[in-house]
Amino acid sequence: MSEIPLPREERKKQFRALVGSLFKYVKPYKLRFAQAAVSMIFLAAIRGAVVYILGPVIQGVFIDKKLEILTLVIIGLPVIFVFRMAAEYINAYLMSWIGQKVVQQIRDDLFNHIHRLSIEFYWRKRSSDVMSRVINDLNNVQSTIQFIPLYGIRDILTVTSLLGVLFYINWRFALVSLVILPVTAVILGILGKKMRQASKESNILVGEISHKFQESLQGITVVKAFNYEDEAIRKFRVTNDKYFSRMMRYLRATALAGPLMEFLGSMILVAIIYLGGKAIFAGTMTTAEFFSFIAGFFTAYMPLKNIANLNAKLQMGLASWERIHQILEERPAVIVTSKPGNITQLAGKIEFKNVNYKYPSRETQVLKNLSFVINPGEVAAIVGPSGSGKTTVIHLLLRFFDPITGSISADGHDLRDLGTTDLRRHIGLVTQDTILFDDTVFRNITIGKPDASMEEVVEAAKAADARAFIDAMPQGYETILGERGIKLSGGQRQRLAIARAIIKKPKILLLDEATSNLDTASEQAVQSSIEKILGGRTVVMVAHRLSTVRNADKIFVLKKGELAETGSHQELLAKGGIYRGLYEAQS
Repeated sequence: MSEIPLPREERKKQFRALVGSLFKYVKPYKLRFAQAAVSMIFLAAIRGAVVYILGPVIQGVFIDKKLEILTLVIIGLPVIFVFRMAAEYINAYLMSWIGQKVVQQIRDDLFNHIHRLSIEFYWRKRSSDVMSRVINDLNNVQSTIQFIPLYGIRDILTVTSLLGVLFYINWRFALVSLVILPVTAVILGILGKKMRQASKESNILVGEISHKFQESLQGITVVKAFNYEDEAIRKFRVTNDKYFSRMMRYLRATALAGPLMEFLGSMILVAIIYLGGKAIFAGTMTTAEFFSFIAGFFTAYMPLKNIANLNAKLQMGLASWERIHQILEERPAVIVTSKPGNITQLAGKIEFKNVNYKYPSRETQVLKNLSFVINPGEVAAIVGPSGSGKTTVIHLLLRFFDPITGSISADGHDLRDLGTTDLRRHIGLVTQDTILFDDTVFRNITIGKPDASMEEVVEAAKAADARAFIDAMPQGYETILGERGIKLSGGQRQRLAIARAIIKKPKILLLDEATSNLDTASEQAVQSSIEKILGGRTVVMVAHRLSTVRNADKIFVLKKGELAETGSHQELLAKGGIYRGLYEAQS
């Protein structure tokens, strides 16, 4: 379904706001920008002066054959060119510095902002699309900030300076040459809209291409096992062809700007030569003035043509900034109050009261009037069929989301009144898909407690039954694990995840199907490690394999988001309900 176009005034308002949001990043460096502008003005003045004296020099040296003028030129021109070189270096260096600084700040803000967003954002956005904006779009923005002022402002100042010289030489001829300016503005305006829209669409498709690459590379085992190569290639080619089409629309508009300017400039040049010839024959204009005017026109024409070409880069940069700005404008789904409560100590009591929840991206309700209490030090298991809302309970406890209605409390504190950072400091988490970073064993364990000592790390590894295989590694705790911990087995990864969770000494430990992806031997080893660390903690254990929850103090059975049964393992078996059916099916 196509988008309804906004009214013209609304589009203008949005465009001004977009440019203003980008300008805010440039504003802190206005002093350096002013210094660059001074060097640009100086450079434009030098070019204007060179053009102005060019006619008299040609007249004096080549027609009147005055030796003193030739001597003056030989001495003066090198000095002028040294000053010109210095001015060009200064403005190029300063604008490059500003461009790098601005993009560094945008990149920093983007990374920070993405990490402050709720989990819901990551479910809506593909990681490949976000990466495309961070890399591809940000590079376009950097080029815009760095080169548009560098060449655009410099060329505009040059054109302005030269127009002043042209008017001083012959204002009637200068008015003729001015015809190029409004026509140029119209051309740039028409082509600019086409280029910005095509650039915006092509940037979206770059994200789609990145997604196709990432998807196939990550799932290459499945692709090959199911002979899916041809279909994967076909789907990629469809997107690649679309990208080619959008880019050609952008490049057609870019390619058209130069020849149009060339043709327009040629027609005006013909008019000036004709009028200049008539003026010289009539004696109203000297040869020196005509040479200076022609030199000024040619010198002004090239920067004007450059401005037309820079318009393409400007439109691409604005389209890219719009995509980056969209992420910076995202707001977290979980709102932390301005003065959140802090928990210095936590006993570990958890209470759900009539909790209802529906994920923003889904229509069906996940949890319905869910109520239960877990007392400090109890081990509670949450079981049920797939899709019953088990993992949602974990997400709500970590405050990845807030309930739509009802409340969740820890030691009587409503989680919505607590800061997420402070809350999560007291919670440890082990999930079924263990995420390890391409870093050392030591740093992977200390993610939750960066200031932990080596003694604390060794103690956590020992408690998680991970010390033996860590000591057997080439560099021990300084061993680099590789991408996603590829150098470890599934059981080893899980034991490192347990060590990472318990090094914080959390009062609440969340286990989200921590052994479901392991084979029987690894499951038994990891389960043994888990049981060693349960004492003194409130444990919420989401499990698919019921053999892992038999020793839980309480078992909550969910069905379609509602609490269907509660009790111990033996009590639930005796009831002969949902739990017994699941247990017997697994047995």
